Amino acid sequence: MMTRNRFLWILWALATVLIAGSALARLYIAGDRTVLLPGQTAGAHHQLEIACETCHTSAPFASAAKLRKDINKPCVTCHKEDLKAGDDSHPLKKFTNPRMAAYWEKIDGRFCISCHTEHQPETTLPMMLTLQGDYCIACHSEGEQDIRKDRESHAELTFDTCAGSGCHNYHDNRALYEDFLVKHAGQPWLAETPVHPVEALARTRPAPDPAAIEAYLAGVSTADAARSETAAHDWAASAHAGADVGCAGCHAAGAETDAQIAAAWTDTPAETVCATCHKGEAKTFALGRHGTRRHPEIAEPRSAKSALKKLGWKKPPEALVSALDAYLTDPAPPAAMSVAEGRVPLKPEAHGETLTCSPCHAPHRQDLGFAAVGACVSCHDDDHSRAYEGSPHHLLWQAELAGDLPPGSGVTCATCHMPKTKSAKAITTNHNQNDTLRPNEKMIRPVCAECHGLGFAIDALADPALIANNFSGQPDRHVESIDWAVNRVEPPEQGTNQ
Repeated sequence: MMTRNRFLWILWALATVLIAGSALARLYIAGDRTVLLPGQTAGAHHQLEIACETCHTSAPFASAAKLRKDINKPCVTCHKEDLKAGDDSHPLKKFTNPRMAAYWEKIDGRFCISCHTEHQPETTLPMMLTLQGDYCIACHSEGEQDIRKDRESHAELTFDTCAGSGCHNYHDNRALYEDFLVKHAGQPWLAETPVHPVEALARTRPAPDPAAIEAYLAGVSTADAARSETAAHDWAASAHAGADVGCAGCHAAGAETDAQIAAAWTDTPAETVCATCHKGEAKTFALGRHGTRRHPEIAEPRSAKSALKKLGWKKPPEALVSALDAYLTDPAPPAAMSVAEGRVPLKPEAHGETLTCSPCHAPHRQDLGFAAVGACVSCHDDDHSRAYEGSPHHLLWQAELAGDLPPGSGVTCATCHMPKTKSAKAITTNHNQNDTLRPNEKMIRPVCAECHGLGFAIDALADPALIANNFSGQPDRHVESIDWAVNRVEPPEQGTNQ
């Protein structure tokens, strides 16, 4: 006869096997693994944390060395454009050189995770850094590399000040290297004519004439006509109409005849329709935090069959595969991030929005003023965003809208965080809104330097209080990097990279 204790032991063993089996099945075959996360992800990675294979590409039970090598590839693949654009000061190839082997035991620069270890929120610093702030000491404190001996200005500095704002960055130093500092030393804090030239080109567009709009609408075919009078007039005054992109271009993409348009018509075109024309914007949107879920490198959900093959079962029975697919399914990341998922201060009333094109860009009306300011401040609730209204930048924008200042004089949220670039074919807006924020000195060359002197820009971006009040005032600190560079380096000749 089975005793009560024996029964409980058997029950406990069965429950343990079931729970462990369920966890292992989710881990190695398919299923929601969010409960198994070893720690919270950092930055924008929370948007892809249910797609573990985006970063973890190694086969199950791979060696530690293999895991470390494999996990480096997704880092470089996803961030390669950032690193290339920033002329990476510490590229991986610098550390794969055998002469750098002596440093590998201190900080192994061959691997991104030496400095950026994920799932460690308790030790994660800004820029997703998981090293102490004095990491430069590993390479720049001995022998010929001892920076304190090479530069008198650095003799009394401690290594935890190297990466202070305005001095050095590990990767991107485009606005901080010595020749650039010397070339732009002594500039006034504000240019004589502070205008962003590419913004000026983009904003120089005459207001459409109402009579011309009516004449234009009269010639539009019935099938391609807007379904409402308001939409028709908004569209006719937009760049879409100017480029002969009619209603069917979005609402019945690809259709040509009236019959085809009627059959293919949809009242809510998919975001992919926008991307067919606005390729540059769509590409950069996927590289920023707003659009991370569009990133092409995010892993697809696993299938049971492929997972079993990875585990070494080359030809699993179809019945088993079907059963596993029926009960274990990888959740796919949502197509877009909702505002409620954001990990920065955001307004509660905006939590119902999803980050697609339409919350910032009205479907018919071309209101770049809203897209450049209104859309941003309707969501973001941090000190910097709240302080924009009434700030010097905002007052300049208001003066430009009133016609008191020339186009390109006003400074919107998008001016700094989504700067425009001009190519031979078009003016494109960078929709990676974090491209100038990681770190913030990346903003100097494409944005700040158009209106401000380099010294002022470096000092302003190093002042947290000034950033918080949206640059309403002068910086209360001075970064000495330009002063030191001038004393050490001869003024360079004009160069293409200056």
